[in-house]
Amino acid sequence: MYTVFVTGPLASGKRSACLYLALQGFSHIDADELAKEFLDDELVKAQLLEAYGTTICDDTGRINRARLAELAFATEGSSDALNGIIWPLVEARLSDLIVGNSCQFDRSEERLAVEIAMLAEAPALLDLADAVLCITADEHIRINRALDRGMRLEDVQNRMALQASDEDRARICDAVIENNGSLDQLYTKLDTWLASARQEHLF
Repeated sequence: MYTVFVTGPLASGKRSACLYLALQGFSHIDADELAKEFLDDELVKAQLLEAYGTTICDDTGRINRARLAELAFATEGSSDALNGIIWPLVEARLSDLIVGNSCQFDRSEERLAVEIAMLAEAPALLDLADAVLCITADEHIRINRALDRGMRLEDVQNRMALQASDEDRARICDAVIENNGSLDQLYTKLDTWLASARQEHLF
């Protein structure tokens, strides 16, 4: 199985890249979606309530993801607290899905794209990747994209400040794709990367 981890900063285009790779025959795992699944775990919920208080719950008692994100990404300390609770679980789940007993992929034929923003912060996961692809974009473009999604400017700036630097990501990436233009331009660059990988008989 050929596994590519797709990383990059907020609103760089990781999801668009992975969805395009899915159209080219890749399976797709989203690390953020795995993290959200753990929010329904009672032990995780108890730890989050201790760290952030009861205001993170909605009227039904479930974790309000938007409120949790607002608090968790406000400072480096609050972000570290969230990552300390959730991230070891996500790492273990990813490992199990890719190489463990829960793997449902054909290890001889499958191509897998793993969408993961925090790869530079989790170097142990690099052992699971055959390649790391970084999607980048200029900061003002990423800010505008995030605002178009409905995020508040303060939240966007807080998240960006807490993410790994471009230099940190560059050190772990095998290829970097700039995504300052249209989706068609991104797809063309991905096609070039795919053609190069096939030429090298990576898959």
